[in-house]
Amino acid sequence: MGSFTLVQMCIRKVAQHMDVLESQAGDLPASLLKELMPHLNMYYLDRIEKAAHLKGVSCSSAWAAKWRDLNRTWRWKLKFLQPEKEDWKQMCLESYFHTVLFRRSQAQSSAFDTKDGAVLSVSAKYVRVLSLFTVQDVCRLASEELRLILSTLEKEVRTLRLLDAKVLLRHIKSDVLFVLHRLLDHGSVKKLVLKRTPDLYVFRWIMSRCKGSSWIDEGPAASKRPRLHLLTDETVYNKFCPSCSANGTCPEGQIHSVDLEVCSLTAVSCLLPSWLDLHSLHLSTTQLVCEKEVVDLVESLRKLFLNPHCSLKNLSLGNLCVQGHLASLLISCPTLQTLSLEISLRWDCSTTSSVQFTPNMSLSLEKLTLKAVENQTTVECLPAVLQHAPNLRSLHVTGIRHASSLLHTLPGSNPFLKVLMLEDINLADCHHEIIHLLENSILEELSLKDCRLLEKCTEKKDFLVPFVASAKELSSLRSLSLSQNRLASSVIDVADLFLGEHPGNITKLDLSSNFILPADLLEFSQRIDAYHPLHRFTLDLRFNPLNRDPEVKGQALRMLLPFCEVLTDEWDFRSTMVDHVSVM
Repeated sequence: MGSFTLVQMCIRKVAQHMDVLESQAGDLPASLLKELMPHLNMYYLDRIEKAAHLKGVSCSSAWAAKWRDLNRTWRWKLKFLQPEKEDWKQMCLESYFHTVLFRRSQAQSSAFDTKDGAVLSVSAKYVRVLSLFTVQDVCRLASEELRLILSTLEKEVRTLRLLDAKVLLRHIKSDVLFVLHRLLDHGSVKKLVLKRTPDLYVFRWIMSRCKGSSWIDEGPAASKRPRLHLLTDETVYNKFCPSCSANGTCPEGQIHSVDLEVCSLTAVSCLLPSWLDLHSLHLSTTQLVCEKEVVDLVESLRKLFLNPHCSLKNLSLGNLCVQGHLASLLISCPTLQTLSLEISLRWDCSTTSSVQFTPNMSLSLEKLTLKAVENQTTVECLPAVLQHAPNLRSLHVTGIRHASSLLHTLPGSNPFLKVLMLEDINLADCHHEIIHLLENSILEELSLKDCRLLEKCTEKKDFLVPFVASAKELSSLRSLSLSQNRLASSVIDVADLFLGEHPGNITKLDLSSNFILPADLLEFSQRIDAYHPLHRFTLDLRFNPLNRDPEVKGQALRMLLPFCEVLTDEWDFRSTMVDHVSVM
């Protein structure tokens, strides 16, 4: 204890006895409140938050630290988050709810030192995505002990995830059906995730919530469809339904978004034309499917879109060989706004649909994502798709060949394109096309990730200087990512984005994973300091070897602090900014 100051020892004592000191703790000065927060468990951190906010103290960094403690893989997860935007309290309490309820972690720390019931009551209010694992877990939710918790979840949960629906629903239990019924029909769930779909009958019962009000088991009709029975076993059906309402009738939920993982497309293709209420569908397969199943799926989509009551706007297909059917798919779904395809090459995909766009056809497509997950893939009809999608706002392409034709098509065919993200594509021979696009677009976000931009440059300046100049001139550009292009010392030239009387309008610059060394960053920082940007921006420096010289790194980061929020691999980027704002 000799290494602690008297203040630190007092802070720890207050944290240990919050059960009796809670009312007085809110009277502490702001500086002491900030020191107290890291020592509080989640229950008391939640209870003291209002008093802290009244004194201008943010609890965000404390919640972020709790989330890091709960998620031991946080460094990996951080790669997929936006640290400056995340709601750390909601993420933390949602994660903790699952940890307590399902006992997925046996780790004990200061975050786990209060009664489960109290913490579950608090954290249940922040669960937006509920993941159910085993039958035992679900049955616990159905118990009288947790009935109030289930009632809270009904109000708060927006997404329900059944992470192994085949096992969870293999042996039907009334408790499992009760929980699903309460969440789906009496609750606020609008998105459903089914990993490993159950048998066809239960699958039909669950997915009946995607049918529109104009559909009944005899097909389209104007009247409301009758309620489907849960099971052929009326005893199981009646066991829980009367407990929901006095007259034994219950509402039927409406699912607007579905994420399905299936082993075969057959069941989905059979039911798909009736899913008139569905706004968003993500579909992926766990096993090899034949091309006929893909053709049948496209035909089912065509039937769905022929119905004037079709609501589907967003479609995502994963792990399928569909690039030969892209044109046919889009022609079948003319009012689709968002399409995402994860292309697999697990069988011979030489067959290409003979369906082609008519000259005057105009797609409603606003966002298109194509991702080749295995080898570099050729999508021959992509330029034609772009030419027939004049309203395209966002394009994200990963792992394809022959990108020059894509870049050449965009300026003339897609004048409203605002977001362009290219990843794992060789653009070493496309410098002219990139510059031409920047000079003839209204792009707001440009990402060229792992695109080997400088691979063939004798002098890296030969591309970077005109590229930076064109990016500066593009006044609409707000976000630029050059991640994974081995910029290294050439990062210094990127600083010229902020040079001159009329610098660009970049508010987010991603230089992550570029083998930037501390000395390179210091020179970059010196240029930024000299240019003195008028507007703050977010600078992503994660996954660079900056710890090779901590002293030089620290000097560079201190120089950047007045001009930008810096994202690094450490957990101090958020707390630094929060503390700065809280005392302003």
